[in-house]
Amino acid sequence: MTAAAATATATDAPAALVAVDASSLTTIGIGVIVGLVVLGLLIGLVITAIIGRIVVALVVVVAAVVVWQQRTAIQDKVDKAVQEHRCDLSASFFGLKVDAPQKLRDACHADS
Repeated sequence: MTAAAATATATDAPAALVAVDASSLTTIGIGVIVGLVVLGLLIGLVITAIIGRIVVALVVVVAAVVVWQQRTAIQDKVDKAVQEHRCDLSASFFGLKVDAPQKLRDACHADS
């Protein structure tokens, strides 16, 4: 291979690679920007949905724990009243006074 042939081959390859003009770059740039914006919006929606589900799950778990704790406190108070043969069957559930059904209170007073 002669030096002229080597030079011609070397200069032909870069000329084929530099076929993008300014308007093509602008079009490609706009396409890439639009694609990134759409991808960002989709990722934002997915992350928002996931975080929303996590928040809802946490709220449900916390509510379940609090209700279970309140239920346990009422059950403990009733059990203690029964063991001590007291007919004090009222309790508080989230700050609201809750009375035992009238039938149960009547049965308690009948046994006393």
